[in-house]
Amino acid sequence: MRLTNMKIVFVLLLIITSFSGFAQKSSPIDIPKGVAYKYCDSVTYEKAKVLVMQELTKQPTYELTGKVMFVGPVLWARFQKVKELKKIEGGNVTILIDGGKVGAKMTQSVVDSKKVWDALRKEIGAQEFKLRKATYEELQYYWAVISFDIEEPLIVVETKDHNYILNLSPKDMKIIWLDEAPKKK
Repeated sequence: MRLTNMKIVFVLLLIITSFSGFAQKSSPIDIPKGVAYKYCDSVTYEKAKVLVMQELTKQPTYELTGKVMFVGPVLWARFQKVKELKKIEGGNVTILIDGGKVGAKMTQSVVDSKKVWDALRKEIGAQEFKLRKATYEELQYYWAVISFDIEEPLIVVETKDHNYILNLSPKDMKIIWLDEAPKKK
């Protein structure tokens, strides 16, 4: 049964990528001046979207979770109040932004990364969401809190109440950074 599901996912991935071969060139995103942004090829991007969709809508296999995952300041401001996540030891990060200091978290084990992913899955729940590229404003925010160049796949999971930023490693498809972009008021 599992092999059949894998075949279906593979066929869907092939169909998606065959129709999106020119997606990077035909729909570029608006990148703020001074932001270092590296696109990945459309096959890698679509593979990342399929993985994120599967991990959010089906029983998770935790393919996206590695030992180290940064949980950015906006999301961590809420998640640090979650009982299970409060127990994560170490990995406290202080980010300097606009002359102030904000807290964030860096997981240091796959077990802790899974806890964070489970909290995100629980928060999204059964509500509708869409996967998309980041907006100009979301890139401005993300660039302000990180200390490295942005490299795709960078996917925003947009729900009614939250826009989650997922930056995956193009090499192994593990989440590097998970955060929430501030919503426009």
